Amino acid sequence: MNQQIIRKLGIAAAYAFLSSVALNFFWLPGKIYASGITGLSQLLSELLADRLQITLSIPTLVLLFNLPLLVVAWRRIDRSFTIYTIFAVLLTSFMMKIIPVYPLTTDPVICGIFGGALHGLSVGLTLNSDFSTGGLDIIGILVKKATKRSIGSFFIVFNICLQFFAGWIYGWQYAFYSALSFFISGQMVDYVNAKQKRVQLMIVTESPIALTASLQTSIQRGITVINDVEGAFDHHEKKLLLLVISQRELKMVKQLIHQVDEKAFISIAPGVSTNRTFFEW
Repeated sequence: MNQQIIRKLGIAAAYAFLSSVALNFFWLPGKIYASGITGLSQLLSELLADRLQITLSIPTLVLLFNLPLLVVAWRRIDRSFTIYTIFAVLLTSFMMKIIPVYPLTTDPVICGIFGGALHGLSVGLTLNSDFSTGGLDIIGILVKKATKRSIGSFFIVFNICLQFFAGWIYGWQYAFYSALSFFISGQMVDYVNAKQKRVQLMIVTESPIALTASLQTSIQRGITVINDVEGAFDHHEKKLLLLVISQRELKMVKQLIHQVDEKAFISIAPGVSTNRTFFEW
């Protein structure tokens, strides 16, 4: 088993633990609905118990909701992605059962903030590792591919709608606290998920052919070559390479540049936007 597989399994385990802690230590004690499929499962579990006297646990409903979504992910996204996602879903359902509900506090503001932060952190880590937590993540990835909107923004819209129905049925007070938690969770996802962050590189080099070939082989990005660039100190002719990459790729790209041209000058501009999506699952 190689290091990449071990790393992904470890991140899946970390997600399962962090999301279960967020639910059982903060959201349930604070009477706050969880986000995504877990929140939908929580709401449906309560409705079935209150209206029909049918008992279905949250972990069981999470598995039932995820089954058709995992089939869609297998067909529309990526099979390796889906295999790790299945592992994450199964492990999460297991940990939700074995980790007890432990009320560190019942303050809804504290529960909303810390539950949302923990959950957003765990989701961002999985997305940044080429798989997801299932459920809403799968829908979010498909929506992002179709609309180019960020995954975190989709989470926020979905969960606000979920809270509207929860507040309408059970009262508005905790629905507003839950909406705050979802907003924090969505922002944390976008902060942690480095795939969505883009940086622009400007590379001044005397080895443009070798460097361009190395970069295109490794990251498969379009590169703009600007000719006739002259250094002000030595007046040697150089070329300028311009490309946009994800934040996650930056360390690897800098190592590639150093291997080909140790004297290359690199300028890095964060927070850029483009009119094209350069990465797809």
